[in-house]
This record gives sequence, structure tokens and C-alpha cells, in this order.
Amino acid sequence: MKRALVIQTAFLGDVILTLPLVQVLKKSVPGILIDVLVIPETSSVLKNHPDIAEALVFDKHHRHKSPPAFLRLMRELRARRYDIVLSPHRSLRSCLLSSGTRAEVRVGFDNSALRRSFTDLMPWRFGVHDVDRSLSLLAPLGITAGREAPRLYPGDEEAKQVDDFLARNGIALPYAVIAPGTVWETKRYPVERMSEVAGRLLRRFGSVILVGGKKDIGLVKSFAGNGEGVVPAIGEFPVMTSAEIIRRASLLIANDSAPVHMASAFNTPTVAIFGPTIRDFGFFPYHEKSVVIETNDLGCRPCTLHGGHSCPTRTFACMMRIMPEEVVRIAFELLEREDG
Repeated sequence: MKRALVIQTAFLGDVILTLPLVQVLKKSVPGILIDVLVIPETSSVLKNHPDIAEALVFDKHHRHKSPPAFLRLMRELRARRYDIVLSPHRSLRSCLLSSGTRAEVRVGFDNSALRRSFTDLMPWRFGVHDVDRSLSLLAPLGITAGREAPRLYPGDEEAKQVDDFLARNGIALPYAVIAPGTVWETKRYPVERMSEVAGRLLRRFGSVILVGGKKDIGLVKSFAGNGEGVVPAIGEFPVMTSAEIIRRASLLIANDSAPVHMASAFNTPTVAIFGPTIRDFGFFPYHEKSVVIETNDLGCRPCTLHGGHSCPTRTFACMMRIMPEEVVRIAFELLEREDG
């Protein structure tokens, strides 16, 4: 029986977009056992996934930060005797961990921090969705992948938490969801404008639920003017419970962030607002029921791969040119297209 390790120690959205790689490998190699190495903050998104044997944790900022601890983790991975290692993540530490497994087949990208860590290298292609980019790592195994969406598996616990939340707040279907936060500040549509989007959505939906992590709690106060129709769930639930809220939603509006990729797992209609980042980076929604709103005629876009903490031109024009009424109009057009 073959064993494989997939290394993806980046952000939550990156882990979700790596799942198709796991899924295709599992169905292509009979009986293979696949472990996935992630950071502590993202491990819960792998919960219940039937194609994953074990979610392993690389705590690179704490438990495994010191050189002795890192070497200990490397020895633990080597002891698992992997036959195959696939590393969509390109950092130096991910490369070293891949090399340290001594797996017979180790596949990474040609722009990884340490190319010699791998037995096979695949080109990292600009203008390709990150799902398809990761799937290309299967080529040295003789596996050709078609289109494969990520799958998430909220369980009974998450379903009960959402049932209780909806009942407690008097929320009935259909409802919309807004995810106003991001890791990078310039990727965040101005919260005052997102609040206006929420108010306009209430003309069609009885409720709009706000989702996000604890770091986004400070954004909630900006939505208070919309009254009881906008219901915050920011910082209240684990990741997979938020995923279940998105799964049941009739619409998601979000920035270039992880909730967009959660929605792709459930084919939830999605409007993604892109400011400093562009589609060619490969992180746009991976499902047909989606639209990206962006300002296309700016010479300063993209400013960085992830966006930054401040606008280099001090204008924030990439976001400021996107008006709330445009966001809602496009959202309603998407829903009408789906209904039709």
C-alpha cells in the first residue's frame, strides 16, 4: 500500500484549494493513504474529509520553530516512510521537510525555494487557477486531472450549531452571507461600503449573516446601522461551522479570501471583490456560480501578490471605484441567471 504526503502550510484558502490534488490522487491510486501537513490554524478544514488519512500539524511559529524541533518533525515524517510527497507550498521549510522524508518521488514547483529538494519539478504557471496549478503536480505520477472542485465536509456538530444559531436569531431560508474581513488590509473592501451592501441585500433577503474569524470582530460595529436584519457570526464559530453557514446560503459576498473558496466547495453563488490582486494570480472562485468584481483600468494593479497593509499610491482606487450599488446589482444579476 502506497503512502503519500501533501505539504501545504500556507493560509486557509490555500489549503482548501489544495484539496482537489488530494481528491484526484486518492481516486487515481487504489488503496493509497494520504496525509496532509498544514499549520494549526488551518487543520480543522480537513475535518471529516474521506480522502485524508491524517491531518498532520507543522506549528512553524511555536512548537516547531526551533531548529531541534524542526529536525524532530523531519524525523517523524521520515519514519512514516512515504512513497510520494507533493508540495504545492514553495517555502524553504516546506522544501526541507519534503527532502527530509526521503520519499522516492518528491514533486514541487520549479520556483520553489530549494529546487533540489524534489525529484521532479513542474512549472509554476501564471494565469492558471491555483487548483489546476496544484493538480499539475500529479503529472510525474502519470495522472492527468480534469476539473476537480474542492470538497468540504461539515459534520453533525456543525449542522447543529448552525441550526441553533438560525433558530436563536429567527433566520429563515433564504439568507445571504457577507465575509467582510481578510488577512491583508488592502484586500478588504471598505467596511462602510460593505455595510451599505448589506443594507441593500436586505431588500431581497430577510437576513444577512456576517462570517469571519476573531480578528474580524472589530468590523461588526460598522454594520449596526442596518438593524436586526444583519446578524453577526464573526468570531463566534470554528471554521467548519462558518463553512456550513456558507453551504446553506443563497449568496456569498466576500473579498479575495478563504470564504470564496469555501463557497466553491458547495457551489454557493458568490460575488468576490478584488482590489489590489488580480485573477491571473489564480485565486478567483473555482465554480461557475460566481463573479469577480474588479477595477481593470489601473496601472498600479496588481501591487503585490497578496495585497499589503497600505495602498502604495495612497488612493485605494482599486476598491474606491467599486460602488455598493454595483456590487448588489451584479449579485442580483447572478441570482437571476441561476434562477433562469
